[in-house]
Amino acid sequence: MQGVFVSFLVPVYNVEKYLKKCVDSLLLQTGCEFEIVLLDDGSTDSSGAICDRYAEEYPDRIRVIHKGNEGLLMTRRRGFAEAKGDWFICVDSDDYVSPDLLAQVTATIAKTDADMVLYNFEYFNDQGDHTPSRLKLNDGELYEGTAKQRIYEKRLLSVDVNMMWIRAIKREILDFETDYSSCGIRNMCEDALQVLLLYTNAKRIACINAPLYYYRKGDDSITAKVTADSWRASQILFIHTEKYLRIWHVSSEVEARFYTQHLEHLCNYVRWLFSAQEGELPGSLTEMIMGLKAAPDFIASREKYQKKYAHSRYMSILVPALVYGVQTENLVLLRMVLRLEAGLLKLKSAGSGNGKRG
Repeated sequence: MQGVFVSFLVPVYNVEKYLKKCVDSLLLQTGCEFEIVLLDDGSTDSSGAICDRYAEEYPDRIRVIHKGNEGLLMTRRRGFAEAKGDWFICVDSDDYVSPDLLAQVTATIAKTDADMVLYNFEYFNDQGDHTPSRLKLNDGELYEGTAKQRIYEKRLLSVDVNMMWIRAIKREILDFETDYSSCGIRNMCEDALQVLLLYTNAKRIACINAPLYYYRKGDDSITAKVTADSWRASQILFIHTEKYLRIWHVSSEVEARFYTQHLEHLCNYVRWLFSAQEGELPGSLTEMIMGLKAAPDFIASREKYQKKYAHSRYMSILVPALVYGVQTENLVLLRMVLRLEAGLLKLKSAGSGNGKRG
């Protein structure tokens, strides 16, 4: 596409096993001029040296920025600040992209005059298995004007459109002036935080349903773990996101679903508190429950929870029971409810394996 220059931003941290596959997939791109910015976030393995070798081999295509370890959020922000592109595409260094990614994105930009393009993805693992995502995008669909409410609702009520790596972003809608350094987030919830303003600033968001990105799904993914740090990040994200309920003028139903869903998520945190191993909790169990009880996200979600929007009848019973236990700081009740839940899930699992074979 004439006149468009794209910067691929690749944060790199201790990915020596995967980095080559990622960079090689970017070098295959066609459709417009582009650069690859490799952001070495203080790697302690050979990743930094691999970046340098690529830059030496492709000096007109690849740049390397070596920096101290700051985490994924600030590393991406550094990339935005120093990249030259009219458009940005974020790629995690243990993933790879389709050879058609850039060509399809630039064709969509030319056709729609969008300032953001969303595309689909697939999961893959080290065994080479691929699994479709649950993200559903309609080819050619545009979120603009009042239709942007649909993308706002998706962002608030699911994680499907949160990821930075499923989109191409026009420079003009990026929030260069926003200071994320003091928000307290490093490698958790950082994508969902950044897209809030991007969705607000974008006037036209175009969609491609083809899986153009391949996301490595590992059992040890930090995004799959509940920890004290992950819940702290979740609380920070909640505080930032809550503001957009008003900025985006969402309906009262969407607002109620947002708070109800968040309170359901709190159940995972309560489960973890009672199952954590010695040394995992930064304080005593009583202190952690008291902290949750006083947390702004718990208070707001408890007050605005609506049972009719619970994801299931099961959750409509479990959530109020756990909330009452937290409010009363009743560890005995909380432990009893969680043991009952575990027993019910065990019975359900055993029952599902006893079906008749015809």
